[in-house]
Amino acid sequence: MSDRFRGTSLRLLFFTFLGIVVMILLGGAAVAGLAVNYDLNVGNADAVFATANDRQHLRFLLLINNLFTFGLSGILGLYLTYRNFWGEAAGLVPPARKSLVLPALLTFLLGLPLIALSAYLNLQLDLPQWMVSSEASGNAMLAGVLTFERVPELLLALLTVALVPAFCEELMFRGILQGRLLGNLVGGHAAVWVAAAIFSAIHVEFAGFFPRFFLGALLGYAYRWTGSLYIPILIHLLFNGIQVGVTYASGEFTPDTEMDASFPPLLILGLVSLAAVGYMLWRYESRYQLLLLPELPGDHQDRYP
Repeated sequence: MSDRFRGTSLRLLFFTFLGIVVMILLGGAAVAGLAVNYDLNVGNADAVFATANDRQHLRFLLLINNLFTFGLSGILGLYLTYRNFWGEAAGLVPPARKSLVLPALLTFLLGLPLIALSAYLNLQLDLPQWMVSSEASGNAMLAGVLTFERVPELLLALLTVALVPAFCEELMFRGILQGRLLGNLVGGHAAVWVAAAIFSAIHVEFAGFFPRFFLGALLGYAYRWTGSLYIPILIHLLFNGIQVGVTYASGEFTPDTEMDASFPPLLILGLVSLAAVGYMLWRYESRYQLLLLPELPGDHQDRYP
């Protein structure tokens, strides 16, 4: 099985880049055409999506954009490189190390206060005006996506914000970038953290760079430890889905840039979270290394991400 994946990094890089270019052109054309057809002022900080139809159309546009940019481009790159084994190469397999599934989930839960603290500290940064404008445009669209009047709106929002991003982004950033490209180039912890940084930066939401960075790292370790992309997909799906559900239940959308929290308890919880995550990484990274020994005497990246 490992021989199928040897020496494929350059081919995967080329075909993934090709897939991204092709799918961005196709997806961009589709989104632009539909935006004109639906008369949506997408990308404007003053845009207001007042009707249910406008909001559903916006959700559909964002779903297409994510599907083409990360999902279909990633599948195309993987298929052209690995053919019928593309899913296996991306880690779409049962967990190779089942004993690390629960620690991976627990580490993510323990890291949530750290993500919240980093979100608060990120908001204290004085961002350049162009970044502020970008955040305002993003918040306008997010407000449209997370404003609900009917159950069908909730269902499409879950598909747009939770299900599609969970699969498409994990396929691209954990399956391809961390598991195959960076895994063969730098490997180990570096692959996790570099992929997390790119994952956060590519969203172009600078007021939330650090929380998304730590989120990406925790997802990366879940993938690294278990060898299965299904685990970070599940975590990503629940993380985004719960946020959508809470917004629906409260009936009010609050942008991340308007985070209202008391700093002292947030700091205490965040520091405890940092210590807990550090301990989990130390303990279960050691177990992960031990579990690799009977699997492969050489480079495990040839077999498992």
